[in-house]
Amino acid sequence: MDFFIEQLANWKFYLFGTYPSGPLTGLALNIVLALLSISIGFFFGVVLGLGRVSCRRYVKYPCSIFIDVVRSTPLLMIIFWAYFMLPVMGMQLSLFWCSVVSLTVYATAYQAEIVRAGFLAVPFGQMDAALSTGMSRFQALMYVILPQAFRMMLPSFVSFFNSMFKNTSTVYIIGVVELTRTGIIISQLKPNRIFASYMVMAIGFWVVCYTLSHAAEVLEKKVGVIDYEAYKPEICRQDLVLFPLPNVVKNMLVSNKCK
Repeated sequence: MDFFIEQLANWKFYLFGTYPSGPLTGLALNIVLALLSISIGFFFGVVLGLGRVSCRRYVKYPCSIFIDVVRSTPLLMIIFWAYFMLPVMGMQLSLFWCSVVSLTVYATAYQAEIVRAGFLAVPFGQMDAALSTGMSRFQALMYVILPQAFRMMLPSFVSFFNSMFKNTSTVYIIGVVELTRTGIIISQLKPNRIFASYMVMAIGFWVVCYTLSHAAEVLEKKVGVIDYEAYKPEICRQDLVLFPLPNVVKNMLVSNKCK
């Protein structure tokens, strides 16, 4: 327990390392990597998502192949490809930007599928209605289709950001000193602190992920993606349970609920 309290006392080192006197490391670096990869990947994801729903085969098939290949490849393999192949191609990148490139490729493919699903969820006729008002196709896409689609994509994007933040821990394998690598370094320097350091790592990831999940609920409620008046988590659904409760128990629960 003393070891755990000792590691918690070093929370600044776990959070951002020796910054500003040194490079940014720790949990802050995980957040920066997640924000950069998702922000850049969103732009390419929109392009690929629209390309995949295109009726032109020379546009649709390349986008589909890229998305399917990346989604079928482990993130760790993509990181290795970026780390070993980019220098061979003449691109000398730092570990940080190598991580951003690999994570962006991964995020692009998954966000493209979210975008595709969001656009397909927009009712038919919205484009024709926008064009009938005198808008160009680009204006209709930006001001009519995209806002509706993005509203439907929002829960998936927030969930993916949560997942992407956890996936940033894999870049430790190429030497990036984010939160996981920070804990590993401490545990290697002080083997008797290994349990405490890994517990601090787990707490760091949990705090950020829980905050994102709570923010997602607030955001979804604010934009009206989920009808919270109709959605009540405390209500159980017997029709969806594999082994429903006996009628006696169910009637008892219903009567208690009414009281």
